[in-house]
Amino acid sequence: MNSKVITKISHFTKNRLIELGGFGLILVGFFILISILSYSPDDPNFIYGSNTDEIKNIGGFYGSIISDFLLQAIGLISFLLIINLTYWGFAITFNKKIEKFPSKLFFTIIYIIFGTTLINIFYNESFWLIDNGNGGFVGKIIKENIYIFLENFEDKYINIIFLFVLIIFFILSLGIERKKILSFPLSIIKLFLNIFKNKKIKN
Repeated sequence: MNSKVITKISHFTKNRLIELGGFGLILVGFFILISILSYSPDDPNFIYGSNTDEIKNIGGFYGSIISDFLLQAIGLISFLLIINLTYWGFAITFNKKIEKFPSKLFFTIIYIIFGTTLINIFYNESFWLIDNGNGGFVGKIIKENIYIFLENFEDKYINIIFLFVLIIFFILSLGIERKKILSFPLSIIKLFLNIFKNKKIKN
C-alpha cells in the first residue's frame, strides 16, 4: 500500500479518535451537570448512603454518587469544573489536539483551592448542601488550617484577592491565551474612556 495512503488513513484515524475523546468530555460535563441539577440528599450518596430504592437523580445511581461527591468536596465550584470539562471537550474536538494539559490541570487545582476557600469564608451557609456548605469540605479544611494565618487582614481585602485569583486561574485553566486575558481589562478601560470622550465632545 502506498505510504501516502497509509499516512492519510493514520491521520484520519487519529483525528477521529481525538474528536471522540473531546466528545466524550462534553458528554461527561453534561452528565455531571444534569446530575448536580437533579441532586437530592435523599438519594444514595457519598457520605450516608440511602435506605430507599427510589433514586430521584436523572443520572441514576452513578449520577447521585458523582454529584454528591463533587458537591460535598468542592461545593458550588463544581459548576466551574463542568465548564472546564465542556470547554476542553469542544477545544479538543475542533482543534484536533490537546495543548498544555498539565498546566491546565494545575490552574484548575489552584482556582478550586481559592474558590472553595472564598465561598467557605463568605458564603458557606446553604439550605441545599447542609453537611459541608457551599464551599465543600476542601474549602472547610483550608479555612480551618490556613485561613487562621490571614485573620489579621480585613475580610474585604481577602475577598478581593481570592476572587481575583479565582477568576484569573479559571480563565487560564480553560486555555485562553495570557495575552487575551491581559488585553481584556485594557479593552474595557479603553471602552469607558471612549464613551467618556464622546460624552465630553457632545457636551
